Parts: sequence; C-alpha cells; structure tokens
Amino acid sequence: MRRTTVVLAALLVYGALPAHAQAPAPAPEPPPSVEGSAQFSFLDTRGNAPTQSLGTGGDLTWRPGPWAHHAKAVFAQNQTDGETSARSLAALFRSARTINTRLSGYLQYDYLHDVFAGVNQRHIIEGGVSAKAVDRERQKLRVDGGIGYLNEQRPDDALQSATLSAGALYRLLISKTADFQYEPRYLLTLADTGAWKFDQLAALNVAINAVFSLKASHTIRYSADPPAGFEKTDTIMAVSLVAKIKRP
Repeated sequence: MRRTTVVLAALLVYGALPAHAQAPAPAPEPPPSVEGSAQFSFLDTRGNAPTQSLGTGGDLTWRPGPWAHHAKAVFAQNQTDGETSARSLAALFRSARTINTRLSGYLQYDYLHDVFAGVNQRHIIEGGVSAKAVDRERQKLRVDGGIGYLNEQRPDDALQSATLSAGALYRLLISKTADFQYEPRYLLTLADTGAWKFDQLAALNVAINAVFSLKASHTIRYSADPPAGFEKTDTIMAVSLVAKIKRP
C-alpha cells in the first residue's frame, strides 16, 4: 500500500512539472491610453552679467485602437542684459498606425521657428515606416525612415525640397526611478544635398515621486548649409522640472 501511494505521488508530481514548465509567460501590460507631461525651467542671474533663461514645453500621447498620436512642443529663450539673445519654438505632431507587432506606418509634421539660427519658419511634412528593432523591458529601440517635403523660410532666401529622413528613438531603463532617452534624426534635402540637417536629443529623467521628476537634456541642431552669417550648430542644455500624467 505504501509503495502504491509513493508511485501515485511521484506520477502526480511528474505530471505537474511539464504543465508548470509550459505555462505561458504573463502578457506585458499595454501602454496607457493617454499619457502626457509638462516641463518648466528658469534661470535668473544678477550682477556683472545679468541673464535670464526660460524653457517650457509639453507632450501628449493618446492611443485609440491601432493608432497612436503624439504631439509635443518646446520653447526656449535667453536674455542677456535685458536683450533677447536666443529664442526658439519647436513642435511636432506624429500619427502612427500599427501594421504588425514590429512595423507601423506614420505621418509626421515638424515645425521650427528660430530667428537667431537663421530659420524664420521651417515646415516638414513626411510619411514613412517605423520598426521596433529592440523591444525589451529595459531597452527599447525604434528606427524609422521616410520621405517628405521641406519648406524653410530664411532671412534672405528660402529652401524648398523633397526630403529623405532616417531617425531613431532609444530608451534605457537605468533603474526604477531613472531612464535615459536618445533621439537622433538625419534629413537629406534632395534639391541641394549639401544642405542636409541633423538633430539629436539626449535626456536623463530621474523621478522624484509618482508625478514629478527632474530632467536634464541636451539638444543639438546642425545645418550643413546655414544662411550667411549664421553658425552651423546650435545647442540647448536644460534642467527642468517635469510633471507627468497617465490614464490606463
């Protein structure tokens, strides 16, 4: 009787092991249907060289069904001795539709106003394909390529051209409270290939609590053929207080 009991118990344990081994991994949580953030930074120095720096911006993402819409805007201004020495406004709107687990198609509108960099207005409309090259819990990498049209109004002339673009978005989860983001983008102007452009954003976010975080960012805007009298490279460094919202 004891031997029969031992054999039955062994069979039960053996039969349960494959079922446990083959249990599917829990499905990852879907991204929130709505999420957004607002950021603000201000620096005021007095004395021998009075300066004021202001930075503000925000972004909003909402995901209705297979679509994902993303809008963001960033404003930066610097004043020295009471005179404005730098001011820029950058905005972007992007709509993407899922094709499969890896691919999606997108339409995008990009706007820049930066008189101090020789750009009165820059409008870029493009469409393309985006792919998830890496999609892990700690690391995510999205790469995309597109074709579009650029209209750039400068102080003394204008640039209008069809464009080819390549970009990426890399995110690294450093810890539960910190993450790093890197977003480069290359734009080739077909009407004048010597007037290509390259932008990049690098940012480190450190959470203070569930709502607020500190963000240190470094932005580079490079134009291979700027208007006469303007430099090719502009940079913006900022430390901002960010407030985030999410809705499942």
